[in-house]
Amino acid sequence: MVIGIFEVISDMEHLEDDPEWGEIMIFRIKPVETPPEGYYLDFASVVHDKMTSLDLFPNKKLWASYLQGKTCRPLSQKDFDFMRRCLSNPKYLKQISEVKPPAEERRRQVRRGEQLETAHDTLLDRLITIGEVFGFETSRKPSVNDLRPPDQPFKAREKALDIAWRIAGLTWVPFEVQVHGSIPDLIYRLNLVHQWSLRMVIVADDSFHEEIREAAQVYPFAGKLVLLTPQEVQEATKDLDRLKSLRQKIFG
Repeated sequence: MVIGIFEVISDMEHLEDDPEWGEIMIFRIKPVETPPEGYYLDFASVVHDKMTSLDLFPNKKLWASYLQGKTCRPLSQKDFDFMRRCLSNPKYLKQISEVKPPAEERRRQVRRGEQLETAHDTLLDRLITIGEVFGFETSRKPSVNDLRPPDQPFKAREKALDIAWRIAGLTWVPFEVQVHGSIPDLIYRLNLVHQWSLRMVIVADDSFHEEIREAAQVYPFAGKLVLLTPQEVQEATKDLDRLKSLRQKIFG
């Protein structure tokens, strides 16, 4: 679904309690060009049209694979100009009312959200267990100020991390579990504590790893970042050899 062309008109901003997304980082935008009111551009119709071609998808049959694990992809000028023309082409437009999910789909979305929350909590429990086995002091949902020195608090707003291990009372290893939510906000929270952290760990599916590395590369903690998969965390609690392997991966 394409709802228009927009211009970014702000730097990154923080929303603490958005009704749809919860805590999230955003950019403010303004519309430049949009479809007729009540309509949207059906992207799938554009891609599947035998008469169209896009630089973005060298092989149109595999178009979904070019988007997998990506929050965004750049468009060539040719693709951009073509998509702009499509915004007013009735051939590719559909009414917004057609995409309202039926009641059963909404129920599936709710159940999916509940499953994600359960998976998130399970991973946090296992990370606490692993930290305790390693002999570290563990903390669930610590404030970023718990990791920062008392004379250097973050005053703007209360921010929390998923998990933190404290090592010898001197340094920290914060963890963020990316099951759902915003990657930019996750990076933002880690950046608030990087100076007092030995390592910084993100647990996320493989499909997110490339995006996370790219998002973190401009931050000073990029060299401290360790990416794990949920499977690695789950398996480490079942097998001592894998638990040792996980410790080696985090601490080298």
